[in-house]
Amino acid sequence: MNQAENHDEGCGGTEDSASSTDCANRVLILGGGFGGIYAAIELERALRARSDVSITLVSRDNYFLFTPMLHEVAASDLEMNTIVNPLRKMLRRVNTFTGNIETINLERRYVAVTHGFDRHVHELSYDHLIIALGSSTNFFGLPGVQDVALTIKTLDDAIELRNRLITHLEEANSECAAGQRQPLLTFVVVGAGFAGVETLGGINDFVREAVCFYPNLTPEFVRTILISSDEFILPELGKKLGAYAQRKLAARGVEIITSTRVTAVSGSMVELSDGRKILATTLIWAAGNAPNPLVAALPIPKSGGRILVNEYLAVNEVPGVWALGDCASILDHKTGGFYPPTAQHAIREARCAARNVAAEIVGGKKKPFGFQASTAREEDASCSRLDAGSVFCKGLRMRDCQTYFHHDGIGRL
Repeated sequence: MNQAENHDEGCGGTEDSASSTDCANRVLILGGGFGGIYAAIELERALRARSDVSITLVSRDNYFLFTPMLHEVAASDLEMNTIVNPLRKMLRRVNTFTGNIETINLERRYVAVTHGFDRHVHELSYDHLIIALGSSTNFFGLPGVQDVALTIKTLDDAIELRNRLITHLEEANSECAAGQRQPLLTFVVVGAGFAGVETLGGINDFVREAVCFYPNLTPEFVRTILISSDEFILPELGKKLGAYAQRKLAARGVEIITSTRVTAVSGSMVELSDGRKILATTLIWAAGNAPNPLVAALPIPKSGGRILVNEYLAVNEVPGVWALGDCASILDHKTGGFYPPTAQHAIREARCAARNVAAEIVGGKKKPFGFQASTAREEDASCSRLDAGSVFCKGLRMRDCQTYFHHDGIGRL
């Protein structure tokens, strides 16, 4: 497989270099998250001896981002370089194309990608397409929310939130902000899943520890509020652990509002479904995901906005197309429901899809996808290929509730 970067060649026209090669099998992977990266790693391992295969990973960024630790960057516990890894360092035989995916044409079998300062277009042709684009933020159409809310999905989001925390501390400390100190130091996080709780825990510790360095501020000015539409926080862990986490957060000064939704945001006022209004200048939205717009536009069967795939993670109606992670609805035959869109599942789905793509290319036997927690923990021990030492490897096991909490409670999750 050619190691040359396909977007460094032939930029004078709309045809990409991959489509002009003599490779008999062109595999295109869309997305550089957990699903896309692991699919690429598994494919280059499975097809390393084949010179007639071209594999290309298309991603908006030229690095892999370990999203479960974004909140630690936002709270200044980690530097940016500790949770990113360059794609070109991780992938030895897979081409990478850094750009924005504009359209996916299933009929003509190509993906249009723009990049460069002039935003010119490349049409990347494929024989096999793996869709691992993740999801987008769901604001549920609530008035004013999208205009003012911060999200915590990208590295830019984490940096913006960290800058916001520091800026508000500085502004609140000034003499002219005497009447606005509490709104400036009120931080509302909506959504009490992993991302919301982790982010709120980081914000709470960072701001409360920083206040002592500002002569005009006291801890009484600080309000950190977590809003959950469920009866308890961290519903993924169950009621017992959720209640435990809730007690620990409350002991650290966090206000928790459960069984309540945000109905609107007007200026600095957050309106809740129970009639309460909160004056806050910082709102972080971690309340839900929406289907990726590119996936939503595809003319193929979906369930809940996610692509319906068979047990091999292939789309029955469109040969050569595969989907996984947040983009796929995969039936769990044990429960009768669908597998959840978590990083653990995306990693295993990526490996399964990659092996099945390789099986189709070499003429092997495809295997159905299945997930078992015990097997997943064993596989996590072999994640050193991500080449970031303990940060990446330990992070992949953070969702195990036995290792999720620090010995002294929640704090910085």
